[in-house]
Amino acid sequence: MSITVGIPRALLYHEFGELWQNFFTNLGVPVNVSGATTKTVLDRGTFLAVDDSCLPLKLYLGHAEALIDGSSRLFVPRIACYHPGHFMCAKFAGLPDIVRNTFGLEDRQVIAPEVDGRRLFWRWRAIRAAAGGVGRSAIAGLASFRRAAAAWRERPVADGTDTAQVAVIGHSYILNDPFLGGDVIALLAARGVATVTPDEVPGRELYGEARRFDPAVHWQLSAKLAGATRYFARRPDIAGLVLVSCFGCGPDSLVNEYLEARVLKGCGKPYVVINLDEHTGRAGVATRVEAFWDLVGWRRRP
Repeated sequence: MSITVGIPRALLYHEFGELWQNFFTNLGVPVNVSGATTKTVLDRGTFLAVDDSCLPLKLYLGHAEALIDGSSRLFVPRIACYHPGHFMCAKFAGLPDIVRNTFGLEDRQVIAPEVDGRRLFWRWRAIRAAAGGVGRSAIAGLASFRRAAAAWRERPVADGTDTAQVAVIGHSYILNDPFLGGDVIALLAARGVATVTPDEVPGRELYGEARRFDPAVHWQLSAKLAGATRYFARRPDIAGLVLVSCFGCGPDSLVNEYLEARVLKGCGKPYVVINLDEHTGRAGVATRVEAFWDLVGWRRRP
């Protein structure tokens, strides 16, 4: 039986999806990526998830379910760390187990390499496990990964930093999903507002900013978000900041409060914090974005 790998279009797909796709394609393995997020996908994920799951995890399960019938394997990496000194939250480390248990899948149906960026040895083990999951050798996997990584590093990156008026801050799996936080960027763009996101700033700069917090932020993605908030709050070309988060995220629920109290309120710029959940309607988000931009315009009047 031929092997087809399914990759859910959710969570860290929005950072590493091109790398993952090219890795399997270079090995000669067909790849299925789930379609764009819809209300149906979100509703299915909400039904499948346990009650206290965060919104992005619910969405992930909806995307995973959409791939099961057309894929013989699901690629669900177990990610503990990919930036030294920080750690991923439990949903990333336990994601393969959550997917297996939710859908009753056998071990062979889930390709779950353990990703730990602290040591080269762990990277080699992850590559070997991913290649072995589709019946390829470790050497073939290493060659495939090198080609995929080279193409991924050379991908064009949008640069809105020279003309940006508003910084939209949030995790990539929120802002890069048009159904979730991407709607905020679209609403601002419709009003002619140039935006910039954390994806357009080198990671080393954002994590460097995060290291200045006391106490330190240990959760990796929350540290990146905290560093981005500090970075954009000081930039003179940024007229306002929008912090977008999702309901149910434990680390962000703490970090966002700290950022609002210690960074946003003291930066002297208009800001708005938008929390999304499965019941959030576009009209409510649009109202808050429009009110925020009106405030920015009022503050910028001579």
